[in-house]
Amino acid sequence: MSPTDANTWQRRVQNVRLRTKIIVPMIVLTILPTVTIGYFAISRMRQTLHENAIQAIKFDTVSKARAVERFFDSVQQDLDFLSQLSELRGMIAAKHLGIPSQVTAMRLPLEEKFLVFSQGRDAYYQIRYLDLLGQEVVRINIIDGGAEIVPTAQLQNKQDRYYVLTGLVLNPGETYISPMDLNIEDGKVERPERGVVRFVTAVAGQDGQGAGLLVLNVYSDYLLTLIGPLAPDAEAWLLDHEGQYLGYIGDRNRNTEEYGLAAQRRIADDYSPAQTAEIMHVDDRSIAVETKTAFISSYPILLAHTPTQPARRFTLMVSRPRGPVETPIQRLTAVSSAALFVVMVVAGVLGVMITRYLTRPILRLREATRAIAAGDLDRVDVSTNDEIEELADDFNAMAEQLREAHTRLSAWNVRLEKEVQSKTEDLQRLQGGLARADKLASIGQMTAAVMHEIGNPLAAIKASIQVAEEDDTICEECREVMRDITAQVDRLASFLHSFSRLSRLREPVFEDVDIGEIAQGVVNLVTPDLRRRNVSLSLKDEGTSFPLTGDVHQLQQLLINLILNAGEASPADSKVVVRIYARPPGTSLTEPRTCVEVTDQGTGIEPAVAELIWDPFFTTKPEGTGLGLAICRKIVSDHGGDIALSNHSNGGTTVTVTFGALQQEVILNADSCGSGLATARPDHDTI
Repeated sequence: MSPTDANTWQRRVQNVRLRTKIIVPMIVLTILPTVTIGYFAISRMRQTLHENAIQAIKFDTVSKARAVERFFDSVQQDLDFLSQLSELRGMIAAKHLGIPSQVTAMRLPLEEKFLVFSQGRDAYYQIRYLDLLGQEVVRINIIDGGAEIVPTAQLQNKQDRYYVLTGLVLNPGETYISPMDLNIEDGKVERPERGVVRFVTAVAGQDGQGAGLLVLNVYSDYLLTLIGPLAPDAEAWLLDHEGQYLGYIGDRNRNTEEYGLAAQRRIADDYSPAQTAEIMHVDDRSIAVETKTAFISSYPILLAHTPTQPARRFTLMVSRPRGPVETPIQRLTAVSSAALFVVMVVAGVLGVMITRYLTRPILRLREATRAIAAGDLDRVDVSTNDEIEELADDFNAMAEQLREAHTRLSAWNVRLEKEVQSKTEDLQRLQGGLARADKLASIGQMTAAVMHEIGNPLAAIKASIQVAEEDDTICEECREVMRDITAQVDRLASFLHSFSRLSRLREPVFEDVDIGEIAQGVVNLVTPDLRRRNVSLSLKDEGTSFPLTGDVHQLQQLLINLILNAGEASPADSKVVVRIYARPPGTSLTEPRTCVEVTDQGTGIEPAVAELIWDPFFTTKPEGTGLGLAICRKIVSDHGGDIALSNHSNGGTTVTVTFGALQQEVILNADSCGSGLATARPDHDTI
């Protein structure tokens, strides 16, 4: 096209009225794309709804199958628990030693343990322990929610049962899960309406060899309750690994017997070989099969297996009719088609009517201008292919620039507020540390003055009284008074000695230390003292702590104070536990830490008292000085660590001392800024 032709075309377009510029493109560019897009949208929507329905059925099947698997895991955990009972281990040991009387004596407490264990476990039918000859030693029957101990005279020999024969070849700790059966005893079915699955595990004796079997009988109908309830109109079946129906879940009562365990019906009786193979496919994924009348989803329920027993499995099959799934799709398709037709009609009408709203873009620009003045920087959409659209583009460019400037300013304000908050917190911590350091310095000066002004007179008083006591002319009543005075002088001297610790606490001498060795030495030192209080002391060093740098003597003093405090807080016949472990970096930690915990079994610390126990001279003991925890906190602070206190819900208190992996850097910084700046953070929330 030549420049002259282009200019001519532009002049013709410019001469066209704005009404024509809107109507023609609207009719051509709206109706045609609407029809095309609508057709593909409806097709895609039908496909998506169909796939979503299939996925929903699959998800429901998988979730219910995994509920059964979780129940099997819980049964395995129950077996592991029962196999570790001390009463069972004692009976096995007595049987191994050939002491019948002791075996008989251990049976009663074991039966009581089994009886207590059975409470609330309605899924179980029997709990049994059998010896290596298949003879029942202990059996608990659970019928209709009630548990009872089977008398010794009624115990049976099960050595010919297939599950016993299989269990006897298991290694200790291995578990055998039997197929589901009708629990036939003496040629008859004990509970026709309730099948049984047996869990058998081998129990080890003292020599590590098999010493008997633990057997848990599980009602099959309990497994069916784990699968329900189902969606409306849905049905489910439980099958074994060979395709035999084991149970039915659904609203059709007649199917309960037709697909029950006693009917011995197989899935091949109802489906084609191809469908049967697809449903019984051994895989860990959900299988979906479509028939003319239903959607069918299946999922394997895998069971634990041992080297002597191949993997067994159940299969859960869930069926939903096609009608309730496809009817909404067909209805939505009809509605969407009608809506598409309406859209085409409306698009044509709008092409004519839109000329009446020629001024709308200009009004929108005016409204957007007012919105910007009010702080709303949203874009304005105008498509007119003329000067109004160009004006709108310039307007949007201006709004975008303002939005970016506003965003940068807001982000800068947020960063500034965070920085100010961080610096304020640092300043508050620094001020707190300086205040404590100043307080400790004042206490040290006061301590020196008190020692000078009181210590010497006390020594002179005690010496004078001791000289007077040597006089034979003094009466016995006067001697008793002198002994009381001497005892009070000794008490004051002991208080002055404790009071002087803060002034005589030397600066730490740092070196590489092993906190485990220090703790072991302290435990050996204070154990006799705690033993006199009838309090036991134990050390649990997990051996995972990180290397520390610290003062050996101060760390020893720290642990002595904490352990003695715990011993004084613990009642007789209780225990104090010292635990050393490593806390690796996590979501709330940026560095690994070494932790030392001292736990007692006392009455705990009141919340109001917990806020004051770190202050010097505060104590809850009748004869305490209130300096122990203040000294502990200063030692921890000088080592760049944290100390926290927490109560237990069942009684007792734990004091936790934490040293970071970057402790050396913290200590050097603390030395350069002055001691006492670190802040102990008692855990008030847990007290």
